Amino acid sequence: MLNTPRWRAVLAGIAVVAGLCVPQAPALAAPEPAKIDAAVQAQLDKDDKATFWVRMKGAADLSGARRAVAKDTKAELVFEAKTERAAASQAGLRKLLDSRHTDYTPYWIVNAVRVTADAKLAGEIAKLAEVESIRPVRTVKLPDPTPGKAEAKVKVADSATSEVAVEWNIDRVNAPRVWSELGNRGEGIVIAHIDSGAQFDHPDLVQSYRGRNQDGTFTHDYNWFDPAHVCPTAAPCDNNGHGTHTMGTMVGANGIGVAPGAKWIAAKGCEVNTCTDASLLAAGQWVLAPTDLNGQNPRPDLAPDIVNNSWGGDGYDPWYKETVEAWVAAGIFPAFANGNEGPACRTSGSPGQYVESYSAGGFDINNALYNRSSKGEGENGEIKPNIAAPAVNVRSSTPGNTYSSFTGTSMASPHVAATVALIWSGSPGLQGKVAATRPLLDSTAVDVSDTSCGGTAADNNVWGEGRLDTYAAVQAAPHDDLGDLRGTVTSAGAPVAGVTITVSGPLSRTVTTGQDGTYAVPRLLPGDYQVSAEKFGYEKAGATATIAAGQAATADVSMTRLQSGVVSGTVSTAGAPEAGATVEATGTPVSAVTDASGRYSLTLPQGDYELKVTPVSRCSSGTTASVSVAGEVTKDIELPLRGDNFGYTCKSGAQAYVAGTEKLALSGDDEAVQVTLPFQVPFYGTGYGKAWIGTNGYVSFATDRVTTGSNGRLPTTTTPNNAVYPYWDDLIMDAQAGVYTGVTGTAPHRTFVVEWRNAAFYNASGLRVSFSALLGEDGSIAFRYKDIDSEREQGSSATIGIENAGGTDAMLYSYEEPVLSTGQGLTFTASRHGLVIGAVTDANDGRPLAGATVKVGDVATFTTGEDGSFYGQVLAGDYDVVVSKEHYGTFTKAVTVAPATVTRIDTALVTGQVSASAGELTVVMPAGSTRTRTLELTNLGSPTPYTVVSEPWFATTPASGELAKGQKVTLKATLSSAGVAPGTVKTGTLLVRSASGRQPTIEIKVSVVVPKLQVAIDTGATKNVVDSAGDTWTPDKKYAAGSYGYVATSTGTSSTSKAIAGTADQALFRTAREKMLEYRFDNVPAGTYTVELDFADLKSTQPGKRVFDVLVEGQLAIPALDLALEAGTYTAVSRQYTVKVTDGQLNVRFATRQGATIVNAVRISERPDRATP
Repeated sequence: MLNTPRWRAVLAGIAVVAGLCVPQAPALAAPEPAKIDAAVQAQLDKDDKATFWVRMKGAADLSGARRAVAKDTKAELVFEAKTERAAASQAGLRKLLDSRHTDYTPYWIVNAVRVTADAKLAGEIAKLAEVESIRPVRTVKLPDPTPGKAEAKVKVADSATSEVAVEWNIDRVNAPRVWSELGNRGEGIVIAHIDSGAQFDHPDLVQSYRGRNQDGTFTHDYNWFDPAHVCPTAAPCDNNGHGTHTMGTMVGANGIGVAPGAKWIAAKGCEVNTCTDASLLAAGQWVLAPTDLNGQNPRPDLAPDIVNNSWGGDGYDPWYKETVEAWVAAGIFPAFANGNEGPACRTSGSPGQYVESYSAGGFDINNALYNRSSKGEGENGEIKPNIAAPAVNVRSSTPGNTYSSFTGTSMASPHVAATVALIWSGSPGLQGKVAATRPLLDSTAVDVSDTSCGGTAADNNVWGEGRLDTYAAVQAAPHDDLGDLRGTVTSAGAPVAGVTITVSGPLSRTVTTGQDGTYAVPRLLPGDYQVSAEKFGYEKAGATATIAAGQAATADVSMTRLQSGVVSGTVSTAGAPEAGATVEATGTPVSAVTDASGRYSLTLPQGDYELKVTPVSRCSSGTTASVSVAGEVTKDIELPLRGDNFGYTCKSGAQAYVAGTEKLALSGDDEAVQVTLPFQVPFYGTGYGKAWIGTNGYVSFATDRVTTGSNGRLPTTTTPNNAVYPYWDDLIMDAQAGVYTGVTGTAPHRTFVVEWRNAAFYNASGLRVSFSALLGEDGSIAFRYKDIDSEREQGSSATIGIENAGGTDAMLYSYEEPVLSTGQGLTFTASRHGLVIGAVTDANDGRPLAGATVKVGDVATFTTGEDGSFYGQVLAGDYDVVVSKEHYGTFTKAVTVAPATVTRIDTALVTGQVSASAGELTVVMPAGSTRTRTLELTNLGSPTPYTVVSEPWFATTPASGELAKGQKVTLKATLSSAGVAPGTVKTGTLLVRSASGRQPTIEIKVSVVVPKLQVAIDTGATKNVVDSAGDTWTPDKKYAAGSYGYVATSTGTSSTSKAIAGTADQALFRTAREKMLEYRFDNVPAGTYTVELDFADLKSTQPGKRVFDVLVEGQLAIPALDLALEAGTYTAVSRQYTVKVTDGQLNVRFATRQGATIVNAVRISERPDRATP
């Protein structure tokens, strides 16, 4: 339940809440048929709940306030009458709502309560006799002022000795004459507005904010009201921009405001782009009696003098009329915009068309009517607008310490409000007298005859009374009870011109002495005044004066000149003279412009100063420098280059045009084509190999195609982004135009050229422009221009600059400004960054190494590509560059990266190169046995550790170790066939891991094969032999059917005690059988078999003397075996052959070609691990 003076706003709309005088008894009565509005009833029928306004019968009696003279008294009486009437008439309703625990907000500026209730309660409310009606909530749209163009400022006399620049609209209403001739800037007057808020600390608003304390702190209580609590803090805000703009036109400094000496307060009646009726009524209530930030403790004595309202709805709607009437009764002047619904007649909006409202239409710099300015008539046939003021291309303050030009009658009304401030400041007796002030505005306006919508030549429904003349209105105000002040300022007997005279007393005024040292301050209230005289170069002086009504007082002032000195020097940028730069001593009027050599000279009183330098170059930034002046002082000043957050800076100057050579297949409007760049282009820290080239004058490194011709100010998060913009505009590549590319220079200093040749403008036939973008391999970006003649070709509708990928950082050279010329060149350099490039290879094979990490200090990390190269921008500085890759050695090098230079770092990373003697290890063994086998590891690369991982069923030693370059190690694998059934195979993997970059892990397949049948024969032997692998070989025997053995017609054995070369199994190879024809094996199960044959010639046989063939299962396995020729005698030779047996018998035949056949051992093994030979 809300029943406190804090007026909470919700998203709602305009309510018709005009008060009517009726009895206030709370007794229930039968509901009148029309009490509940149809729209409210429909919502209740649909949702059984609605938010609505309950209008109470009766209105407060404001006659006492109207009779009062003092403004504070008027506001107090209105507040008392309104609040007392609301409390009495709403008592019964509030009691009912409290009993139902209903959400509601009572108002007193209008006799109404905002309620959220269900249908049943709404019906009960309607039955209350004191209830007039139940109306829906609605919204008012805040006018959307049309963005305007910048108009030239106007120089006007600030005094008899100086000029100031003001906006055209300020000059047009003659406000500067009020300042300079009358010393009146609106001092002592407070203006409020109901709008979207205001940036309270805007440079041109902060001094005039009533909430600013003398010590620079702020008190927002009674000076700011945000009924809907839109702003993120308790401080004033403006989330639209409309309010900051209108406030600037009223009280803004530096030539944007009509009454810069007045103070301002504000109520945020518009949440964003719309204004809820709840917020507007709460704001109207607050204007009459400002509250603290909690909406408590209202103080009508702090009510403003004037309230501007640059908002309104269409047509006539009396919902806000009671509020405006209350303001007028309280002595608050109500200024309103008349609306932007023209050019038709009868388009004046509400509340502007009320009789009590003083509304403004608009005109432009040529004194022509703003084409959308709403026209009357108004309420009860009232002439509307009342007056016309500047409304087209009005430049004023906007949030973010910026300025913009807007168009609309929202811009006109503030001129009227501020003019009233000047009138009341100049004639204090008029303050709070709204009725007496309106005729001053009316009678002094410049008549404009237009009776097309009714009225007369002097007062019509198009222009009202005519064009506002602020000076004439102030001059027309009565001043019979005022006096004047005059005087002369001298120094050593000579007049001093340009002295600022500040008069403080019952009124405050500021004027400036003329060439003869005299000054005049007219229209001062009688009383005592302090006169202060200030001019740079002189000691401050003062005097006193007493003003009498109808008389002129004199206050002469004598000033003492301060001793002075001269400071001079040269202004330069990047070592080059900066011509045309302005050098000013801050806080003084002294400044100079540098000559072609960058020289300047300033004469200043002795003391300490801050010199502020403002360059004309768009590539330089301003700076400040401290200097102590005592006699002749030299102070040279170096300007920093202007840059973006990344560090790109620019340089502008005369440069030769660079054209492309190859025409792209790109033409038409809003088209683009992607190209592969001839090299990586570094841009905002990332290298790009492809780019989109568009017809609209930019190159984008974005992934997707973008073709927009609607240029914007950089940076912007809207597309295209990640682009260079030599000339972003809406261009057409027609038959006479073309886009050309080319490459100049040699690596690593190549340049990719993109030229837009003879490009046409979409909406400006006959105009053409040529320009090119130069993308450097070293990261530089340059633009070139030619055929630049007209203002449009000079860039008045184009964007020039570069922008990062996210649209969050950019180096903007110009936005829609005619600043380009033929022969001009722009170069953008990453001034804080250098380019780091290089290649990484494998030290063993010299081939490129992809995926290597290149870490440059803590500022950048790059990864090599497939070609082993890396490329990127890093901040200039000294770094340890670390190049690494898993399984490779780390390379570290200290480097110095210089700005805008290329630093190359090539390296070959060392790594091991471990290989295994076999890719698989297969052991054929009987079931339930254990065997040992060996493998050899060799490292041909850099020293590396290694580890060996076995599976649980076999073991390998050693399990780890170190391998130096060229070193070998033998691995011993012990395998078991336990649990392996005959005719099956068990497999696993042996892993060898090392720091070998190309092959860090070697996988060796390990197989244990348990054959169904294995026969191992040691030919010529007489007993069993166990070989070095642990396998048993039996003596051979002559074949017998159903068994196995040799087949021969004449055979014999041979043996030797000599050592047999090439084998560890001496016993196996020292015996042999000769002259056999065959070894035959019966009862061999069908399957795949390996046949192993061991040979050694045990005699001193000469080559060619023993030659024979070996056939296995009828297939030639070993043709023309000549042991003496192949290996020599007493040397082991082993052969293995795999066959498939299907007939139950395996035959190994020996066919002589020359001499006797011979074999030392024969073994056959069934191989379940092999399906085919």
